[in-house]
Amino acid sequence: MPIDSNFPKNHIAIEKFKDPLSDNFHLVWGPGRLAEAASDQKVKAAYAENGEEIKPMGIHGTFVAVDWDSCIADGVCLLSCPVKVFEWYKNPGETGRNDRKDYTDKASPVKEADCIWCMACVEVCPTKAIKVDQAIMDIHEKEIARFS
Repeated sequence: MPIDSNFPKNHIAIEKFKDPLSDNFHLVWGPGRLAEAASDQKVKAAYAENGEEIKPMGIHGTFVAVDWDSCIADGVCLLSCPVKVFEWYKNPGETGRNDRKDYTDKASPVKEADCIWCMACVEVCPTKAIKVDQAIMDIHEKEIARFS
């Protein structure tokens, strides 16, 4: 199932996530749910190999939002973005498709403020886990103020 078409209306900002390599940050929205990542064979194998449990992770980002529960870490969004909005969560600073740690890694929209609204990432995502919506910027600003 793709990212909730009513995001962020059906979600609550639960965390402000800071990129460990920069001053960039994004919001994390819940509740999460088990989705495509929980049934993808490569993702399941990577979690098992790491001894990690697959659990709901929510949506990362606001106006460039990635549903981490749907993200299967194929990396095509990182390749398609002309302004490098995304990097790997478990391998900060890296943006190459093969730079992911493994299939438990996720595309992190740490530079969502740099988005140029081209929608390339939305078009190429195999699980439709990404929503880009410039109109949501006001909601982002209100929620960021709440965490400050």
